[in-house]
Amino acid sequence: MSFFNGVSSWLPARGGEFPRRMPLPTIVSAVDEAEGNIKAPRALVFSSALTTIATASQGLIDVCKPNGQIVPASLMLLTVANSGERKSTAENVFLRGVRRFQDEMDVIYQKELSDWSARQSIWEIRRKAILKKTLLLDNKEGDEACKQFMDHQASVPVKPRRFKFLYEDATSEALFLGLHQNIPTAGLISSEGGGVLTGKAFNDLSKQNALWSGDVITVDRVSSESYEVRARLTVSLMVQENSFFSYMNKHGERSRGSGLWARFLVCNPRSTQGTRLIVGGGAPWHCCERFSERIREILIKNVEFMNEPASQKLVVRFSQEAAQRWINIFNAIESEIKPGGRYFGMGDHASKLADNIARVAALFHFFEKSGDDIGLETLEAAVDVCFWYSDEFLRMFVSLPQEEVDAHELDAWLQVKRESGERVVAKNSILQKGPYQLRKVKRLDPAIDVLLAQGKILLSRFKNVTYLDIRPECSMSNFITRTILSPCKPLI
Repeated sequence: MSFFNGVSSWLPARGGEFPRRMPLPTIVSAVDEAEGNIKAPRALVFSSALTTIATASQGLIDVCKPNGQIVPASLMLLTVANSGERKSTAENVFLRGVRRFQDEMDVIYQKELSDWSARQSIWEIRRKAILKKTLLLDNKEGDEACKQFMDHQASVPVKPRRFKFLYEDATSEALFLGLHQNIPTAGLISSEGGGVLTGKAFNDLSKQNALWSGDVITVDRVSSESYEVRARLTVSLMVQENSFFSYMNKHGERSRGSGLWARFLVCNPRSTQGTRLIVGGGAPWHCCERFSERIREILIKNVEFMNEPASQKLVVRFSQEAAQRWINIFNAIESEIKPGGRYFGMGDHASKLADNIARVAALFHFFEKSGDDIGLETLEAAVDVCFWYSDEFLRMFVSLPQEEVDAHELDAWLQVKRESGERVVAKNSILQKGPYQLRKVKRLDPAIDVLLAQGKILLSRFKNVTYLDIRPECSMSNFITRTILSPCKPLI
């Protein structure tokens, strides 16, 4: 086996469900609780939590990748979901702590701004008086007055900086100016992101890319002085399908060519509408409250950091074991860009995937207060999450073979069966009750072959009936004869 064929086995298999079991107690419990309460797609809920973590943490930490490069922990996320999928609800569950804290800081800011305005007025009156006096004196006396004037100029009151963390549907100019004048870390957030996509904050794609990379950007202005922005920006867009595909039809080539979408963690999760039944009893929010408490701790650290100009960001590093795993993942991704590989023709996305894995791992590690260095378990959680988003990227931006699209539909239908405790599904029942487009053998058989190749099902025949074992990880062989009457029984 060649080196490149060997490293490809280091990547997770394609087509899995969104990860549920990860060693991230605060994050996973909050996502579980929010998903159970609002019954939105899990990926949509998780993206909202990840957006909040990145927005709050990016100003405090950077991550040192195992190749030695230090990069921001900022993220870009895109969720495509139609009206009624509870995008705004999911966003509000996790971002409400940030909004509440920002409101509290705004009260303080308004008081500081009022005080500054008073001091500024007094300073300006004194400035005019000193200047007038200076101009009336001769050269000898004027030297001392001139020094007094210059000292006064140097004592101009400093305008307070607003603790503005969230920008929603902002123009490009307002966003960059805000990052320059206020704190240099923020989230560009929209739960109905069509307006953002159609040319406001996304007008200047090169600057968006530069901020993601941690570069300094220069904003040139005709009517006023130009300025530089050194900032961290997390972007989260939740967009309806028609808005997204309309944007891609008009601007997709330019945005893909700029490398913008390659930086995004994207998803278009399956709708939960039709399954969101209400169960009696009040919905608990204890886990989400603990999540918000941790966010508040991080935001307080942001205020302390902002008030200490000499402070340095925490550089999060990988443990030796995790670093080697990341390098293996990086090499495996690179090998899959070659012709016939998983990422052939998608080099822009592949080149940013390992970077996103490092960022997500650092955010998980920092948020969960997991110790000094990123451990292997935390990295594996980031790998599972980012490769799920990567599968979604390929599904949304690449024309997949029909059998793979059908296999994804079939597996999603079978997942409902798995979660209800079923173990065995007759092929005929799929032809009769399965996804509409798979009720023909011509479409169903290739989809079954894909799931077989992925190890997601096993096939067996019993009395001329074909059955699918939809939980093959529990199976040995010849299971139908033992379990056809009790499909939830372990197959041994």
